[in-house]
Amino acid sequence: MKIIFTQFVNKTNNLDKLLITLTLFFPFLLSISIFIADLFASISALIILCLFFFKENKKIFSKIKSEAYFFLIFYLIILISLIFSSSFENSFLPSFFYFRYFLFAVGVYYLLEKYSFFSNMIFYSLILSFSVIATDALIQLIFKKNILGYRLGFDGTIFITSFFDQEKKLGSYLVRFLPMILGLCFFFDFKKYSKYIVLFVGIFIFLSSERAALFLYLIILFFYFCIIKNKIKIMAIFLLIFSIVFIINPKRSYKIIDYTLQQFGFIETYWNENYNNKIRYYSKEHEDLSLTAIVIIKNNLLNGNGVKTFHKTCSLYKEEEKQKGINYLEFSNRNNKLVCSTHPHNTYLQIFSEIGIFGFLLVFYLFIKSLFTNFKIILKKNYNNIVMSYYFINLTIIINLFPLIPSGNFFNNWLSLILFYPLGFWLFINKRKNEKIIYRNDK
Repeated sequence: MKIIFTQFVNKTNNLDKLLITLTLFFPFLLSISIFIADLFASISALIILCLFFFKENKKIFSKIKSEAYFFLIFYLIILISLIFSSSFENSFLPSFFYFRYFLFAVGVYYLLEKYSFFSNMIFYSLILSFSVIATDALIQLIFKKNILGYRLGFDGTIFITSFFDQEKKLGSYLVRFLPMILGLCFFFDFKKYSKYIVLFVGIFIFLSSERAALFLYLIILFFYFCIIKNKIKIMAIFLLIFSIVFIINPKRSYKIIDYTLQQFGFIETYWNENYNNKIRYYSKEHEDLSLTAIVIIKNNLLNGNGVKTFHKTCSLYKEEEKQKGINYLEFSNRNNKLVCSTHPHNTYLQIFSEIGIFGFLLVFYLFIKSLFTNFKIILKKNYNNIVMSYYFINLTIIINLFPLIPSGNFFNNWLSLILFYPLGFWLFINKRKNEKIIYRNDK
């Protein structure tokens, strides 16, 4: 660590020092203040804009031309949707300034490409952030409140939230950063520690009581077990530990398994007749939201209705139903109704309804390409540390764009930040996936 700090002090200019500092504090800040985390990301984006005009940096940025063009096309699609938005005032800020997220990712890539010690720093930053948050969550679990006084959550079962307070984001935070940590573990040839990290994070996701995060964790587990050695032994240990956790806390296992099956319609309920004898997409409410998005899509197929306009557009349709006596969801024949929320709780339906078919196709292509790449790596069985690092960082794209579970608001700043931050490491490792070098932590 002393060597790394010395390199940071002596080998970086002032602008790079500021960018490194902003980037290293970002993971922890994202857990305590979205505003400050977004501010740090925005400043980082401005710094990258300045650094782009320095001649000595041209070579670094030229390596990611194809990825920059891909994002530029997506950004132009967003701007076109802004022109046709049903609520320009709601869409303008999140649409026009969306480019800052990609520049933030480029900032991470730039530092990794320019300074060999930065990969060590970002690894320690993530591990330290996870450790602090986990310690705080344990304090909250044991003493019923965390170090900031945030109380333990309760909704029939107790759940930990740490610095997120009553927002149930702890599990989402951990699972979305987990592929990046695993990628860095394999990058430095620390793969023997990866199983402890995966198990450790899984337990905290379970204690957070977030079902979507748990499902994403299971996807990561699937890909993890596909490539590790001694998989039967490790799987048995994992299964034993999680079985004990389930047995100790039957209320949480009821919520995760039985309640979910009830919402799907596989088990009859006593509390809501809408679920009985009907197989639903996750739940009646989520099905209503999805069908509402489909109604919006049918009327705005090419350009969408504008970023962050779902609630307003839905409200207009509901008002039309009331005034004209029509039912936009009559085609479903499943007792559905238009439901208005900030977003439809499905990534692809949100993208389709807000920025149109071309934005949808680009994002879906990115998901399919990442999924295909990972399965290709599994089948080849050619695992050097760079390929495995690329394999795990690809999981960031896969879990964030997975289509079959309820999702957060794709254009929300918190979700955008947690999606684009690992993208910087993806840009870096993508250019090295054909190398056969073992990077170690003692450089």
